[in-house]
Amino acid sequence: MFRRLVAALERVGGVGAPLFTWEVSVPFDDEPGEARLRETFAREFPETSARGHPRFWKMVAFNGDSGRMVRYLVAVPAEGVDGMRRKFDRVLPEGAALYGKADNVIRTGGIAYGARGGAHGDALGNRADRVDGGGNALFSFLCGSRLVILVFCEGRLCHWSEEVGYEEGFAGAAYAERMERFRQFLARDEYLSRGCPYAEFRERVDPAEMRGEFCRAARDPFWRRLDLDCSPRVRPLHRKIAVGCFLAVAALAGAGVLMSGAAADFAVGNAAVAHVSVANVSFVEGAGFGEDISLSAPPPMPAVSEIRETPPPMRPLPAARCNAPPLRLRSVVQGVLFQGDVGGALGWFRPGDSVGTFVVDSVGRDRVALVCGGERMVVKHGE
Repeated sequence: MFRRLVAALERVGGVGAPLFTWEVSVPFDDEPGEARLRETFAREFPETSARGHPRFWKMVAFNGDSGRMVRYLVAVPAEGVDGMRRKFDRVLPEGAALYGKADNVIRTGGIAYGARGGAHGDALGNRADRVDGGGNALFSFLCGSRLVILVFCEGRLCHWSEEVGYEEGFAGAAYAERMERFRQFLARDEYLSRGCPYAEFRERVDPAEMRGEFCRAARDPFWRRLDLDCSPRVRPLHRKIAVGCFLAVAALAGAGVLMSGAAADFAVGNAAVAHVSVANVSFVEGAGFGEDISLSAPPPMPAVSEIRETPPPMRPLPAARCNAPPLRLRSVVQGVLFQGDVGGALGWFRPGDSVGTFVVDSVGRDRVALVCGGERMVVKHGE
């Protein structure tokens, strides 16, 4: 439940970062760590490694003829991501939107893509086949003149490659030759050949206009654990959760102190008060004085009953005037609390807190409701 809440609230940003597949051969009982991967990658791709800090994300691992083979999805950010932690909880490549689109096609069996049994195409050259239950599909996306190829084997991403120089589109000879060579590669590959034949899909897309597909990919189990920004700074969402927990604990502690003080005042106000003063009485015997002195016992004391304080009659207070506070919303945590600017003073408020002569009644997604007597006002975010 907590993970779903974090996934729904976190902010994920996208940056330009070329993606490609990198295969590493390791002994059967070994798998390289991050430092070893960077060292090996720098030897094989010195120019690419010098342009940025590559990230390695494991896609598949299998036993081949020459040992254990591990295939990684490598991302090299084309722009700095060090300062993006202030705005986003995670940073992913913009190309993740293509994964979100392909994953939706596989999960719907190609129906959402327009396939109705067999190949389906249109005037733009887009094509879609129906995906069988195995989840084996070959995707080719044209982003301008850049060709992006994705391969899903048994529903899992196993290959990613990007190339430029396809200005003629799907109808060009360059695209036809490239796809023919790639199909031959699939048939010979130790791992990908198990998925042949693959259902094929192709479409012209613009990743900048695929925000929905990008968010879908960000929630996918594969991308949910990935982040291009490896800075040690605290994520904005984690800061909000920490502040919310602190305020909740402080509010509970304050409520406990108020309740204990009220209970003590109630006990003192109802305590019995009785003070009885009795004079010392001396009994003198008359022997030796020749007088008969008779001392009578003191009269019995009246019974002391419990005395209770009787509070004076309460006079009704004049009704307070309800003056609308100058409140502007800054941030809202739905149903929990909000940060508001009251006359230039920032503060956090939750249901039950006072804002001027009004009291917070409820906190919505982008608005809060305040009440005072029979009056009710609603303040929306941005007003």
